[in-house]
Amino acid sequence: MSERRTDRPPPSRRGVIAAAIAGGAFAAVGGARALRAKLAPAEIGYQNSPRGAQRCDQCVNWRAPDACAVVAGPISPTGWCGLFVRKS
Repeated sequence: MSERRTDRPPPSRRGVIAAAIAGGAFAAVGGARALRAKLAPAEIGYQNSPRGAQRCDQCVNWRAPDACAVVAGPISPTGWCGLFVRKS
C-alpha cells in the first residue's frame, strides 16, 4: 500500500487557473471546436455581483452588452467569475 504525501500544500487557485488556461491552449492545437464550447456559470463560480473591484465588464473576456467569451448564458456587467482577467 502506498503512503499519501501530506507535506505538500494543496494547489492554489492561481495554479488551478493557470493549468486550465494551459489546457485550453493545448486543446487549441487539437482543433478550434474545443475552444468554442463555453463553460456553465456554476463550473467557474460565476456570481451576479462583483468581487471587490473585479467585475465582468472590466475583464478581457467581456462581450457587451451581456455576454462572455468563455461563460455560457447571459452575463451581468457587474458579475464576477473565477476566470476574471483585468483588461489592460
